[in-house]
Parts: sequence; structure tokens; C-alpha cells
Amino acid sequence: MIKKLSAAIGLLLLIATTGCSSEDNLMSENSENSNSITNGDITLRYGGGDLSKSIELKNTKVNFVIFNQDGHKLSTTQKTVSYTPNLSGAIAAVGNNWYNINNGETYYIPEGTTFTGGFNFNSAGKIIVLGNLGGSNWINVPNGGKVDVGNDGKILNSANFHLNSGGILNNYGYVDYTTSSVDGIINNYNNLNFTKDVSLNGSSTVNNYCRMVFNLQNNYLNSNLINEGYLTFSNGFHINGSGVLNLKPQSYTDVTGGSVSIDGKITNTGSSFARMDFVNMSFGYINASPAVVGLIDLNFTNTSYSVLQSNNKINNQVTLNANTFIPAEGCRPQKGIAPCTDNQLQFTLVANVVSPAINNNILSATGVTVNNGFAYLSYHTNDAAHGSNTQGAVRILNVSDYNSPTLLSEALFNNVEFNNIDVADNKIFATGGDKNGAKLITAPLYNNIFNTQDLSLFSSYKLPSSTAKNSYFYNNYLYTVTGTTGGGFFKINPNAGYTVSEQFYSSGERAKYIAHNNNYQVFLATEANGTSLRIANVDGSNPKTFTYNNLVQSVTDGKNVITLDDEYVYLALSDKGVAKIKLSNGQLMNTFVPRNFKVDNQNIFSQAGLTNAVAVNNCYLYLANGTDGVIVLNKTTFNVVGYYKLNGSANYIYINNNLAFVATGQSGLNILKIN
Repeated sequence: MIKKLSAAIGLLLLIATTGCSSEDNLMSENSENSNSITNGDITLRYGGGDLSKSIELKNTKVNFVIFNQDGHKLSTTQKTVSYTPNLSGAIAAVGNNWYNINNGETYYIPEGTTFTGGFNFNSAGKIIVLGNLGGSNWINVPNGGKVDVGNDGKILNSANFHLNSGGILNNYGYVDYTTSSVDGIINNYNNLNFTKDVSLNGSSTVNNYCRMVFNLQNNYLNSNLINEGYLTFSNGFHINGSGVLNLKPQSYTDVTGGSVSIDGKITNTGSSFARMDFVNMSFGYINASPAVVGLIDLNFTNTSYSVLQSNNKINNQVTLNANTFIPAEGCRPQKGIAPCTDNQLQFTLVANVVSPAINNNILSATGVTVNNGFAYLSYHTNDAAHGSNTQGAVRILNVSDYNSPTLLSEALFNNVEFNNIDVADNKIFATGGDKNGAKLITAPLYNNIFNTQDLSLFSSYKLPSSTAKNSYFYNNYLYTVTGTTGGGFFKINPNAGYTVSEQFYSSGERAKYIAHNNNYQVFLATEANGTSLRIANVDGSNPKTFTYNNLVQSVTDGKNVITLDDEYVYLALSDKGVAKIKLSNGQLMNTFVPRNFKVDNQNIFSQAGLTNAVAVNNCYLYLANGTDGVIVLNKTTFNVVGYYKLNGSANYIYINNNLAFVATGQSGLNILKIN
């Protein structure tokens, strides 16, 4: 059955955001109200005003108690590509003589000498610079011409050196490029400086594998500049419409002054992050939409970047101020703090998101997902505090700026509460229930946010059983888990009114959670004889079921969140702690029970602590462990790295890139930056 929630625009119901006590729920008559529409069942609030006060910016370092001090720092020693010249048949160029280079001829400047004469390319030929190329004569490298600069070779800033279309410079040494344009191909394996304003024209390709610096301010990119090492613009740059600044994964680019304008693209097509820092500079025109695309972390110091945050100037993979770690390698310095160097792992509490309240009932966060730089939060009623009330909320935050998240809107529900939330296909899927049973609420998203003028766009659907635990949308179907009698694990068809298409598991009181990555789908159930996992392809096909008899939980009413990386699934198992299972064959790899962890024969964590949820990133596993706070494990060794505590009990954790979202019940949702 499909039930459409009717739309009506009415007066604002005074539903306040909350602090730490009921008195905080009463807003002052003088406070600035946010915009809202309501139909009695739903109140949608948006805009600034008191809604913005639900975000308490902190930006304070968290006290992270570290146990494992074993870490290593990466070396910043410069490493260059070794170059061995082929001097067979080559002619030595010496003194201040003038040489005509004919087709196929090779000239070389001997090591330890400085050549101040000139070269005239009559056709394609080659120069090998093992010493110094100086003087002031113009050297134009034609189509097919090539210049190799050896490991100890230099092209000095007195030389007027220019690449014509089709000309090639392979630099393994040190080059000062002193003319105002590049029309050929540069492959830089060591150090290259553009000492004048320079235009990389359309016929050129510039590849930086080591260290490259643009020293002046009028630098025009009309072609492809590819950075795989360390690239610096001392005074900004302009990317024209045909230009592309291509940042390869793990590359580092900084802009230390001047102005940046973009008609073309800054892009990373790889599968891991590149980093770009902007210091003491400004942005001019940004006409491209998007101008920055791919896994690129942009960091800003003394630089206004609001122009990048509007009109789709960055795509959903770009992060802002995430301080992404780039390891030192070759010519590239280290930036950020090594995430796997345990004794350098740090956390900054960016903000506390105060829980919403309905009729003075303070709600608790239950789920988080991040999409396109926006965080979507679900809330339910805390049964211990408010009994059987079924009130809930969905919120949308802009978290693209890691240092300053903002609350954009919230939908407050008088008769439905939510256990989790998913975003896909430009739509939210919030799962939970009301007094009549399990419910799914959907709503379309427009530019990542709600339509703030039409509440009829929120749709409600009945699901099997009394409550829906979580779901995810894939390939035009919704996979969902519901609890108690009549529940289980279902494949739901949106095109048939969100009715059941298939049922994979029928013991609803045992059904717990569903999660996926790009390749696998995993369903968790807590059977009487042990933990059960159904591991299948991401579309549910080719399932295999595994039972772990040594993972029988004494506490069976927990949330039991599971999470996946590429190879493993990690299970939050209440009093049994956390387990790590290999996806390809179901092998139990490791377990950790916090209440059993001791240092100097002393228990560190509570004997009543429960592992409620887990999250994972590239190095670490994070456990939301109630009053113990967040426990951090090395995800490979399962050694305890450390822990930190926040106000309230850690009931849920979600990680996206370098942001962690930790729900602490009525104490609110905490947003932390992982440094």
C-alpha cells in the first residue's frame, strides 16, 4: 500500500532545537526563527535563524589516549631517476662555439664544463647536457628535436631555451626555462623552474614527475599539465578553456600567492586522493562548472574559497580542508599526518550537532550517510527517556568544508521514527516505524537538499514487521532489514509501490543489518547457535551463508552495525566486541572484545561495555563502545591504538573520507576530523 502524505502550508509549530536539558528547548521570543512549512505530521524547517544554532562549532583537539607507540616517519630524501647517456657518435660542444645540428646528429656538453655558444637545429637532432648550458643565444628545439639534461646537467637562466611544437625536453637535472611559452613536450624527472611568465600552448604537454615551480604570476595553461610529483605556483595561474591541470593520485600541488582563474579543469581521474594547498592567494573568475573534479583535497590558509562552494564548481569527490595525508616520496614532501603512524594519529572535534526536539522530547541520532559533500542524519525517540513515543527527524548538513559544517534543513515527524538512512538516485530512504509497524519514508533531493515548498513529496510506505532497521538502494531495488515477527531480509520493488519482490531471510527477531561495497552484499543475523552471515554479490546473487558458533552474543537487542572495506566485513557484536570476516571465503580472521583488554593486568574498558557500531577507513577500525567512547584498532593487526571519549555514550559511528560522525544519544552528534 502506498500512502502519500498530504501537503499543506501552515504556521510554524514551535519545535525547538535542543541543548543538554529541557529548559534549553525553549527558544527566546527574540530569537530569529528559521523558515518552515508544516502539515501537522511533518514540519520542514530550513534557512538560517535558530536552525543554524543547532551546530556548535568546536574545532578543539580531542584527548586521544594512545597505547601503541610504534610508528615511523617517512623520509623526505630526494630521489631522482637515474639517466645514462648514449654518447656513441656524439659530438662534444665546447666553449662559445656555434653548431649546426643536422638530422640524426647528437651533440653533448661534457660533464664539468659550461657551454656558452649556440645551437641551430637544421632538422631533428639531439643535445645531451651533462655539464652546463649557459650563454645568451636562442636555442629553438624543432619538431623531432630532443634535449636530454643528465643528472648533473643544468640549463642556466641565462640561456634562451624554447621548445617548438614536437620538440622534446627530458630533464633529469636542473633546468631554468626562461622563454615565455612552451609548444613542445616536457618530461621533468628532477627540478625545473619557469623563471618568466609562461604560456603552455595548445600543442604542448608538460609532465612533472619530480619538482616543478612556476615563479611568476601570468602563467596560462592552454594544454595538459600533468603533476605526478610536487608542483608549485608561486604567484597563481590561469587555466584557459582548453587547459587541464591533471593531478595524479598522491601528487602534491601548492599555490603560495597570486590569483587563480579557471575556464578549464583541475582533475584527478585516479582512485586515490591528490592534494592541493592554497596559501595567501585569491580566486579570480571560475567559469568552469565543475572546475575541480575527482579525488582532490583542497586545503586553504589565509584564502577565501567561497567561490568554489557555489554553482557546482567542485564535484562530489572533491574535499575541502581534509588535510589528506600525502607521504614523502622522491621529490615530494610529506603533507598531513601519516594515518598509519599510530603515535601521530589525532582527532579534532569540529562540531557538535545538537539533537532536535519534538514537544520537549529530545531525539537521538541513529544513522548517517554522506553524498556529494552533504551529510544526511536520521533520528528516533529515546525509549528509555520517552517511552513508546514514535517521533523522528531527518537532517541535511553541508560538510564540504571540513572546518565549518552547516545545518541546511530538517524534517521533523510527529508519528514516525527512524533507525537509519540511505541516499541514492537523488532520493533519501529513511527506515524506521510508527505505532502501526515498519515504515519507509522517501523524498526526492534537488541539488542535494529537500524541496522546501511541497511536503507532498515526502512519501510513506508500509514494510513488513514492526520496525525497519536499515536499507540500501541498488540497481532499482531497495534491500532492507526489518525486525520482530514477520520481519527479515527483503528485496523491495520501488516500481510496485515498495512491495516485497523477494525474501531472503524470515526470522525477523534475529535479523540485524545489511551493508555493501562495490562488489559484495552482506546480511547479519544473530542466531541462537551463533552469528550468521549471508555473503552475496552486490545485487544479491550467488549467496553463501556462514555461521560462527564461537560468536554467540549474550546481548541480542543491540544495533549490531556492520561495515565493509574492499576485502573484509567488520561486525559489531555487542558483548562479543568486533569480528573481522574475509568476504571472498567467509573466513573468521580476528576478534577483539574490549572488556577483555588489559594493560599491566588492569582492565581498561567497562566490563558492561557493548560494541554498538563499527566504521573503517584505510588504516583503522573504529568501535562505538558506549561509555568507553570510541576505541581505535589497527584494522590489520587488531592491536589497540587508543581511545577517546565524548560527552554521552558512543552509540553509532560513520566515517567518510577523513570525517567521523559519532552519535552520543541525547548529547548530540559529534563531527570529528581525523588528522
